[in-house]
Amino acid sequence: MQDTRYTLTCELVEHGETITLAQLCRSAGVHVEWVTLLVEHGALEPVAPRERQWRFAVAHLPRVHIARRLAQDLDLNASGIALALELMDEIRQLRGRLSAHEAPDER
Repeated sequence: MQDTRYTLTCELVEHGETITLAQLCRSAGVHVEWVTLLVEHGALEPVAPRERQWRFAVAHLPRVHIARRLAQDLDLNASGIALALELMDEIRQLRGRLSAHEAPDER
C-alpha cells in the first residue's frame, strides 16, 4: 500500500475583503485569461473594473470554482458559463422569495 500525504494550505479572510486577480486564479486553479473571459461575458465583476489591477470580492471564490466545474464537467464556454451562473442566481433568488412567502405551518 502506498502512503500518500497531502498538505492543504488555506488563508482565512473576512467576508467583505477583496482579493487580487492573481489570488483568485491561484485559489481556483485557473489562468488569468480565463477569468478575463468570464469578466468580459459578465459572469464575474471586479470590485473596481476601471482600476489597472482588478480586485474581486472574496464572495466570488465559490462562483469561480462553480464556473471551473461547469467548464470541465459540461464543457461550457465562457458565454455558456455566464448564462448558467445567471440562471443559477435567478433560481436562488426565486427560492428565497418563495420561502419568504411560505407560512411557517406550510414548511
